[in-house]
Amino acid sequence: MTPMHGTPETEPYLVLAQEIMRRVYADVDGPTLNQWILHQLGRLGTAAGDEAFIPWLESLVQYDEIINDIRSRAELPADQRRELVWPWASWNAFLDPLEPGMLAVLAGADGSGKTIYAESLAEHWAKAGAQVLFVHFELNKRVMWHRRASRHTSLDYRTLRQGALGFDNELHDARQTLERFPGGVHYLPTPGWTMERVLQEATRRNNDGTCDVIVLDYLEKAAPSERQTKLYRDLWMREADTVESIKTWSESTSTPVFMLSQFNKEGKGTGASNLDRTAIRGAGEKTEKANVVILLHREKLDNGEYSSNVDVRFDKNTTGRTGNAKQYMDAAHFRVGDIVRK
Repeated sequence: MTPMHGTPETEPYLVLAQEIMRRVYADVDGPTLNQWILHQLGRLGTAAGDEAFIPWLESLVQYDEIINDIRSRAELPADQRRELVWPWASWNAFLDPLEPGMLAVLAGADGSGKTIYAESLAEHWAKAGAQVLFVHFELNKRVMWHRRASRHTSLDYRTLRQGALGFDNELHDARQTLERFPGGVHYLPTPGWTMERVLQEATRRNNDGTCDVIVLDYLEKAAPSERQTKLYRDLWMREADTVESIKTWSESTSTPVFMLSQFNKEGKGTGASNLDRTAIRGAGEKTEKANVVILLHREKLDNGEYSSNVDVRFDKNTTGRTGNAKQYMDAAHFRVGDIVRK
């Protein structure tokens, strides 16, 4: 490779450019190359450091701008604010709207209704004007869209799956309702994908305006990347690395992420009164990156069915208080709501 020369100030960057080209020619994969470049920029310090450094008085000026932006958005109609407020009063009593760069984790055992919450949140935010990227590793699109139709028609899943004969009016009305959403839920089926591939696609959608927020169902289903397989033999370390990549992406793009996660074996057997974030698989590494941690618990009844009552634990909240709420789940129609107390 032909040597390049520059001024003393630019020489380190010319060397960096040469090293980048060496790795490109060596077929280093994109995510690995990206991480290496970011590390090298950090070592150079000047460009990256100057961009990151915020002097004290400048922080006050920037905060004034944030407050003015909040006030300006407050004057807009609700469907133009794109605030990621929560669909339920019980949640809003504890949680502020999901801010840019924040990571929220919703965890529960199998059968606790995590995906129903994720679907409800995605549609609520779309109705408020947000462009939601729904990343799903498990359910296929037919299942998800039957569930959506059930939620908005009150028809059960089996009726819809059989063609819903005689219910054209209900289906038409539901479609009209969904078409009027000022935002939208954009589906990304990802069975077998690595999180690196997911985030690459999310970056594309972020750039084209179809990703104001990610709803991710769910963390443990992401396949390990080749890099993770080489670096980490331990499953928990791979998953921790995956959470780290999600959080880094969220902060660097100012895009919030709402992510589902599974309980560990002990968590599945823990009662609602003793539930905390240690119930999550590999909890320490995952929850320390999260700004919000929400836990779900549903009792299993003697007949093998799950209770329609849901205990919700707001176990971590970096912008407010923690506590408990009770909700009602209409699992037959994939809906959840607050329990109204008389």
